[in-house]
Amino acid sequence: MDGRTWTRYSLSVWSDIAKTKEERALKHPALFPEALPARLIECFTASAEAVVLDPFAGTGSTLVAAARLGRRGIGLELCADYAARAHERFALLPDEAPRPVLHQADARTLRDLVPADSVDLVVTSPPYWNILSGRRTADRRETRDYLGGDGDLGRVADYGEFLMLLGGIFTEVWSVLKPGGYCCVVVMDLRKGGRFYPFHSDLAAELTRRGFLYDDLIIWDRHSEYNCLRPLGFPSVFRVNKVHEFILIFRRPPCP
Repeated sequence: MDGRTWTRYSLSVWSDIAKTKEERALKHPALFPEALPARLIECFTASAEAVVLDPFAGTGSTLVAAARLGRRGIGLELCADYAARAHERFALLPDEAPRPVLHQADARTLRDLVPADSVDLVVTSPPYWNILSGRRTADRRETRDYLGGDGDLGRVADYGEFLMLLGGIFTEVWSVLKPGGYCCVVVMDLRKGGRFYPFHSDLAAELTRRGFLYDDLIIWDRHSEYNCLRPLGFPSVFRVNKVHEFILIFRRPPCP
C-alpha cells in the first residue's frame, strides 16, 4: 500500500464502498461488498501468509477478498444455502489464489474447527438480532431471515440474551486470534417497536468486558444505496434514517 492509499484509508468515514451488481444478485439479507473486507485486510495484514477468519461467513465475501489478496481464508456459516453460494464464488477464483476453507457450522463451535492463536485477522458482520426478519426502515425494502435454524441468533427474542450469546461467540474468536491480532466487526444500530438499540456501543462494551481492546471506529457511509428515503415518523415524531454502519476495530492484547 502506498502513502496516498494509506492516507485515504485512514479517513474515519468510508463512503466509496458499495456492492457490485453481482453481489446484489446474491440476495443475502446483510451481505457486505467484497471491497470492504479487502480494504480491512490490506490495512491490518502485511503478510501473504496471514490467516483471515469470518465466523459469520454468509456468502463468503471476506473469504473471497482474502483469497484474491493471497491470504488464507477460513469461515463458518450456519445456513446451508449461503454456504453453497459461497462455494460457487470460490469456484470462480483464479487458480493461483489460496482456496478458502468454509465450514457449514455454528459459530459457537469455532474452537473445535480452528486452532488456538492461529488467526491474524477477523473480519465479520454478525446477525443484527432479529431485525432482518422485518422491513428495512429507511426505504421499506423487504428483508429476510438468515434461515439458519435453531442456532440462528437472529431468532433470539430478547436483546440482552442476544448480546450475551453473541459475546460468547466472540470469546471463541478471542481464543483463536493471535495475540496482537485485529478483529473488525461491521454492525448497525437498530430501532424496533419505537425503541432505539445502540447495537454498536452495546457490542463494544460486551467485547471489551470479554478481554478485547477497543482500538478504533470507522463509519461506513451507505447513503448512495438508499434511493427511496421516506420521512420517518412524519409529521408527529422525528426519526433518523440510518444510512451508515459502524466498523468496530478490536484487538486481542499483544503478549507482554
